[in-house]
Amino acid sequence: MSISIGYFGSPAHSAQLLSLLLDAGIKVDFVVTNPDRPVGRKKELTPTPVKTIAIRHSIPVIQSERLRSDEVATEQIRSYPSSIHVVYAYGSIIPEAVFQFPEYGSINLHGSLLPKYRGASPVQSFLLSGETVSGFTIQHLAKEVDSGDIVIQESWDVGSAETTEDLLNAITEKGAAPLIHLIRNLESEPLPKTPQNHSLATHCRKIGSDDRVIDWTCSAFEIHNRIRALYPDPLAYTVFREKRVIINRSVFIPDLKSDSAVPPGSFFIGEKKRLFCVCGDGNLLGIDTLQPEGKKPMSGFDFFNGARAVPGETFT
Repeated sequence: MSISIGYFGSPAHSAQLLSLLLDAGIKVDFVVTNPDRPVGRKKELTPTPVKTIAIRHSIPVIQSERLRSDEVATEQIRSYPSSIHVVYAYGSIIPEAVFQFPEYGSINLHGSLLPKYRGASPVQSFLLSGETVSGFTIQHLAKEVDSGDIVIQESWDVGSAETTEDLLNAITEKGAAPLIHLIRNLESEPLPKTPQNHSLATHCRKIGSDDRVIDWTCSAFEIHNRIRALYPDPLAYTVFREKRVIINRSVFIPDLKSDSAVPPGSFFIGEKKRLFCVCGDGNLLGIDTLQPEGKKPMSGFDFFNGARAVPGETFT
């Protein structure tokens, strides 16, 4: 039997995994990805990164607004002789008629140590929590989202400066090798099935626009975690002089306190020409890179010099 897969995914890190599978010689019958969306100020219709990779490799592409009620797309998927379906950040519910169809079922690379952080934003939610040990889970798809039996897990320590972008890259790269091994050895090595402890499950929701707003009355640790969790998308921001300022990179130094009693959101230049902002717990948060509305990203030092803030002005 010739092993081949169907691939479900949409964003850049999913496209990265698809490329790694193709580079390893895995045969991909088709990809299922989200529909093209308008992007940028000109609202140009743009394909997902996964679709771009598929087209480059002449792989058939299936797109559906709502796969679980799309009988045409479902039958199209079921027309392929794929041995197994592989899912990574597809972004939509996959119906049982699809994920149970292949001989070996369907498996998903999930960005957390299940059963923790089931749902739409496992990596962002992990970083928001301030926890320090994360990893990935390869699991069997099941009717309830992210509840399927575990095939394999791997964990590691996550640095305090790592962002969602950094952690997604690590999950993709570290998850690719065992995934390739599992696919190559489907006929000789049965896929493990370890049930999850559902009583320990935690759930995370999709990140929304309200999550982007920085509340300077929170602790420096909480604000730092929000900034790194939302990088590189959708990005955390604050307001200065009634305009948004995106905060790209911050530095958290435990127990670095302000010398004076100033309100949260106050900022100044400290050691090594670093911009510091006062947070609700009295700790200082270093702001290394930010982007004022309508301008390019710049250092906190350059922003401070250009803003020429008067006494009493703060981020809000």
